[in-house]
Amino acid sequence: MKRYIIASLLLGLAAVIVLVNPQRFLRGGDTQGQKRPVRRPATPAPTGPGAKDYSKFSHATKEHTEGCKTCHKIPTANSQKVRAFPDVADFPDHEACVRCHRSQFFKGAQPVICTVCHTKVSAKDDTRLAFRNPARFQQFKIRFPHDKHQDVIASLQRGSRVGWLRERSLVKSAHAIADNKTRYNNCEICHDAATKPAVAPAPGWTDSYAPPVDTFKLSPGNHASCFNCHWSKQKPTADDCAGCHTNAPTPFTPRSVPMRISMKFRHDGGGEKKNHLAECTTCHINITKSGTLEGLTADVPIYPSCATSSCHGPVLAEEMSKFNKGNFKCSKCHTSDVGGRKPSTNSHEQALLGQ
Repeated sequence: MKRYIIASLLLGLAAVIVLVNPQRFLRGGDTQGQKRPVRRPATPAPTGPGAKDYSKFSHATKEHTEGCKTCHKIPTANSQKVRAFPDVADFPDHEACVRCHRSQFFKGAQPVICTVCHTKVSAKDDTRLAFRNPARFQQFKIRFPHDKHQDVIASLQRGSRVGWLRERSLVKSAHAIADNKTRYNNCEICHDAATKPAVAPAPGWTDSYAPPVDTFKLSPGNHASCFNCHWSKQKPTADDCAGCHTNAPTPFTPRSVPMRISMKFRHDGGGEKKNHLAECTTCHINITKSGTLEGLTADVPIYPSCATSSCHGPVLAEEMSKFNKGNFKCSKCHTSDVGGRKPSTNSHEQALLGQ
């Protein structure tokens, strides 16, 4: 009788336990608490054709074709430290990226997306890459109509223009203008003479001829010249980036050395003579006709500019005659890689014929 009572009590106790926590008991006599959780392998980063590489940024991406001010603040906080005038001189802040890329920003200890702007992916080092990063391809072409700007310059009186140049406070000229230098009311407003030696091409200078420092004119490297007029009044204004910048079909690397056919030409005439100090468009007649930078070069047709001058006309005819008769290389203006080319350009032939 006692055994029956004890067995009944044990069965009753077991039933109560099962009723109170039935999920603890599984089929086969195993309990859930005795099983170790199954660890699922981490999902690998996509590597197929449709995978995105977040270490590279492209403005051509559909999501990145919104208005520039969606991400870029104008001016940036550091602009006047870098440029000495209001400008875009830094990458967008984190807020511009996190709103769409939060999952990439917090993926792992060193998110690859951070390498777009930062030199190191570290919470202790927030140093950013140079802006613009010279090691990366450029993604924009520049729409600059020389013809319209030439018309504006020509319409201004010289006196008022010079006064405006001296009194402008928004932008400081990249290089001080010497008091004894003739300053013309034209292209020199934006294109100053270089103050540093040109970078030699990879093979080195042809004929070991390194051009003097002031041989080349500088192209504007930032908005300094543009914002004189286009900050807030003249369209396109500073906040209309698309007014000048358009996406290039493919990223590209700009030339590091200007293409110069007449490498030995000096704008100051060389020596004591200053025969080339004149309005730029006296010789650069093709520039004023151009409404775009596409395919634009600073070439000067030798006829009628040089060929009709009393200085170069006789010399040109003599050297062209020698060139056509033998292996003579024109060296007055050209280095040997250009001075020996055959056939000579049409402009040279026209000059010889006086057409």
